[in-house]
Amino acid sequence: MKFGLIGYPLEHSFSKRYFTEKFASLGLLDFSYDLIPLYYIEEVSQVLSSNFFGLNITIPYKTAILLFLNEIDPKAREIGAVNTLVRTGKSSWKGYNTDSDGFHQSFMNWIGKGTLPANALILGSGGASKAISYVLDQLGISAKVVSRSDRGDYRYDELNAEMMKDYRLIINTTPSGMDPDIFSSPTIPYEFLTEQHWVYDLIYNPANTLFLQRCKQKGARTKNGLEMLHIQAEEAWKIWKSYAKF
Repeated sequence: MKFGLIGYPLEHSFSKRYFTEKFASLGLLDFSYDLIPLYYIEEVSQVLSSNFFGLNITIPYKTAILLFLNEIDPKAREIGAVNTLVRTGKSSWKGYNTDSDGFHQSFMNWIGKGTLPANALILGSGGASKAISYVLDQLGISAKVVSRSDRGDYRYDELNAEMMKDYRLIINTTPSGMDPDIFSSPTIPYEFLTEQHWVYDLIYNPANTLFLQRCKQKGARTKNGLEMLHIQAEEAWKIWKSYAKF
């Protein structure tokens, strides 16, 4: 049975190792997990018509993939992005969003039982950003999206001292700083960060991005996306199992 990850680029991803080790631990020797880099989303049609059973979707195709699906889970439709696909028939696929589950559990593990931040800035306006916005809304946290384009509530050059004081939770959903581009980081005004800030980076490779390093230098509490990766992967596995009955 074949599974895989679609996106571009994919050199940074731990997903193949994660699922390969999982299959081995469960004795599923005829299961495989492949990386499927696609330069254009239109190439996905060939993948969907091949013999894959389950797929994960990553940057930059979590929203673009919607047009190629026969069915979308209601929560994923509300979010507007999917990161998990399952074959539901010979040529039909259904999309789910397990990023929201991964972030929600990981975020609450990190924050603990204390008072949740009232406001948040989400850096990036892609598919992952949509899942984070959904979770924060469910938690009653008011979130604004920061983007280089007009798709966000603010542009990066609009962030100032007053805004950074009001928004104590900052979540990076962009690929800035992801391996191999490890010397880049989102262009926020780091000088206004304090020990009162919570900073979450969805990137997990490298574990300590330049973004997190710069935030730590100002005393902010930080977390990377590795736990989120593991949780969303396990949620994807549950979905695949429910359809395949293995």
